[in-house]
Parts: sequence; structure tokens; C-alpha cells
Amino acid sequence: MHGIFYDEVHDEIVVPVALGGAVLTLPGDAAGDAPPKRVLQGPKTGIVQPDTIYVDLKHDELIVESGDDAVLVFPRTAQGDVAPTRRIGGPNSGVSNIYGLAAGLDCLVVANRVDTGGRASDDAILVFNRLDNGDPKPRTKISGPHTGIIKIRQVFVDEERGLIFATIKNNFEAYNYADTRPSPWDPIKTGFIGVWSIDDNGDVPPRGVIRGPATGLVWPAGVAINARHHEIYAIDSVSNALFMFKMPEFFVKLPSSEAGR
Repeated sequence: MHGIFYDEVHDEIVVPVALGGAVLTLPGDAAGDAPPKRVLQGPKTGIVQPDTIYVDLKHDELIVESGDDAVLVFPRTAQGDVAPTRRIGGPNSGVSNIYGLAAGLDCLVVANRVDTGGRASDDAILVFNRLDNGDPKPRTKISGPHTGIIKIRQVFVDEERGLIFATIKNNFEAYNYADTRPSPWDPIKTGFIGVWSIDDNGDVPPRGVIRGPATGLVWPAGVAINARHHEIYAIDSVSNALFMFKMPEFFVKLPSSEAGR
């Protein structure tokens, strides 16, 4: 299991189970061998090997990565072998290898990875309209050499400011774990946290970046924010640590024309 979501409104823990082709919802106080409240599983669901999920509490929907290059949307309380309400997948969508999901500002945001092409790969942040269904083209696609997006891991949407936070591992090269950083851990080739507007499109550099030896980040994998205290949290798969950054400059509200409103 690689993903988890805590629903603070309903006090539920939602977990995708890749090996079981299922999504489990447990009570927030579950312990030991407690049974799940709901199990979403079966051929009608289209769930094959889910790795990541997101619960859109505003619209009461469960968003699941199918495990076979598609995004599936269900009512939050869906259980059993039921078909999704909406499905995004196919050649027009560009959805191929989902590592992260988020929603906000009536958008669905996908961290899309293409594990071919080395440093010329087409990893991207794909943004769809929330109600998109079938094989639509993304509303916007953030990808290209100026973005620095290689081996994207996770995305988080700051609705109030219209921003997308993403962790980028940037790790096609092999490193000797025993070597002292930052050499040969080239700071240009280590990972970073990037920030984009929800309306950015194309080969757009991030509006904000956290990277370099002083940060301690090497291959950041997960990201979350605490907007009230202007903090960004990240976990790193090489440092095996949780990092917290105070970045008030990342929490400035964009003009309305740039914030997806």
C-alpha cells in the first residue's frame, strides 16, 4: 500500500490496496483487526491496482487511480462492485502512470509520469475540469524542460491561492548512497518542491522552488501544506525524514485572473 487519505469531516481513513484491487474505508479510531466500514472492489469498479487516492470533501467524491492508466470518480460512500460515476483515460487525456491526485477550484489535478525517455521524458501535471469524463484533452498541461518535472511524485492544491504544489524526485541518475552529500549529489539533479498556478500551461518554470543542499531534500516524495502558518511539509525517500519549511512568500494570493477563478 502506497497511499492514504484522512477525511477529517467524517473521521474516516481511506486506503487504496494495490494487491487486492480495492479501496478500504476505515473508521478514524480503527485499531488492530478492525473491519473496514466500506470496501470498494470488483470488475464493475474498474479498480485494478490502485496506488493513490484523493477524497474531494467539497463535492463528496472519491477519486481513485485505477492502476491501468485511468482516473476513476465515485460517490464518497460507494461500496461493493459498482461502476464509477466518471472515468478519465485514453490517448487524448495523456493519462498514463498516475503518482498523485488532487482536486480544487473545480479542477482535477493528476501527477502523470512517463517512465521512458530519461531526462527528455514527458512527465507532467495534468489539469482537467472536475466533471470531465471519457477521453478528454487536459485543460492545461505543465510539462517540458523549463518546468524541471522529472519523476513527479505528488501534488497538492491550495484552493485559496490557486496554486499547485508538487514534489519532483528528478532521479534518473544512480547515486552511491554511501557518498557524502552534496557531492556527488549534484544539487541541479536532486529533487525539489515546485509551485505553479492552477492556470499555468505548457513549458512553464515553477513560480517557487525549494531545493538544494541546505534544504536536506534529495528525492522528495510527498507534500502537504499548512496555509494558516505558511508552512510546507515534505517527506524524502533518501533522507527518510519529514521536513518543514516556513515559506510565507509562497502563500501570497494571486490576482483573480491567475488563480482559476
